[in-house]
Amino acid sequence: MAGHTGGGFHVDDNTRLIDLFGPPRDYNNFNEAKPWTNEPSVLIGFVTAFLALSWMFVGLRLYVRLRVVRMTGLDDLFVFLYLIFTTAASVVWLLTINYGTGQHFLLLTVHDFTSYLKLFYALNINLNLSTALIKLSILCQFLRMFDRGTWPHRLSIVGIILVTIWGTTFLVLSLFPCTVISNAWNFLTPNAKCWGYASQEPSMFTATLVSHNIMNTVFDLYITAIPFQLYFQPDVTLKTRLGLMVLLLMGATVVTLSTWRVWETIYYQGGFYPTHDPTWYGPRSLLLMILEVNVASICASVPIFWPVLRPLFGAIFVTREFSVKTEIREFETLDSAGLDGKYSRGGTGGSSNNGGPFTGRNGSETELNMYYKDPYISDLVDPFRSAGTKDTSRVESNSRKKGQGRKRGWNLV
Repeated sequence: MAGHTGGGFHVDDNTRLIDLFGPPRDYNNFNEAKPWTNEPSVLIGFVTAFLALSWMFVGLRLYVRLRVVRMTGLDDLFVFLYLIFTTAASVVWLLTINYGTGQHFLLLTVHDFTSYLKLFYALNINLNLSTALIKLSILCQFLRMFDRGTWPHRLSIVGIILVTIWGTTFLVLSLFPCTVISNAWNFLTPNAKCWGYASQEPSMFTATLVSHNIMNTVFDLYITAIPFQLYFQPDVTLKTRLGLMVLLLMGATVVTLSTWRVWETIYYQGGFYPTHDPTWYGPRSLLLMILEVNVASICASVPIFWPVLRPLFGAIFVTREFSVKTEIREFETLDSAGLDGKYSRGGTGGSSNNGGPFTGRNGSETELNMYYKDPYISDLVDPFRSAGTKDTSRVESNSRKKGQGRKRGWNLV
């Protein structure tokens, strides 16, 4: 029989936690209305939709950098790695739905909660990597945007150093949460020595989450502020200012999600308040973290691909402009061309003026000889006429040159 050993006794995997620990002691939350962020359909919908958007925008960015401008940098490497790790985090997060996410902790079985903690261990690693990598990508992007020696360039270097230290510290905490790593999910192991993300002490666990989230928000504000100084430069066009405003709004969305997550973490103390129920109070905070990094990836990608692909997107609304012209050749007169729309050449005309069928060219022998000596007509009717025998001495009249109309290409609306 499968099970776990804890406190000197064997526990079956199908045992419910409420049978081990008893009902909630300080506050019974079983009668609380289920938060909308605990619904599986909501979690699946938000995570998959934003992950798809992230793939689309980052994919367009990498396409432009690799295939269009053919110039890559560290920022592209970091955003690619971000995409891998955030995809892994999203998949792991959705898997936790099968093992207790959105449900009451005490109503889970030992097997389900153990599986949940294993996935939570993997989720922490991937989320910490994702948040650090997307920030490093944006800061490295700033290094290409701003000239060496300028304050934005220097601030970007400082930001890279600080984010690297921050990301490495919390990555180590997520990789090694216990002296024996497996104790991070074998929660019934007696005398397990764990800290940070696996600590059983509410204060230490909450402090780890809050410190990471607060520093994450500070870095979001820092990164958003660096490029915004361009807005106040006198030589910036209105179009550029509007683009900066759009990016600022997107950055503000990232900061809002990050700040909201800080509040959730502090209020619910990482799932320990008002009672210990991490699978019930934790989903909203984790969902906000996943949405935040996805929106940040969109902010990092739009400035790269939009200037290059904007004309292609505009071609969806495209029109062709045609010019209808009437040419007056040397042997024609304005009267024979006819202002009434009836066209004829030389004398009697080549088409019936009364709407009848075309009956051939009419006229005197002298008129016909002059007509068929025209190089334009000879090129059309004489298959044996070579380029070397063409009469190039004849210069077309100014009236033909004026009738040549404008030549237009794509008209992008």
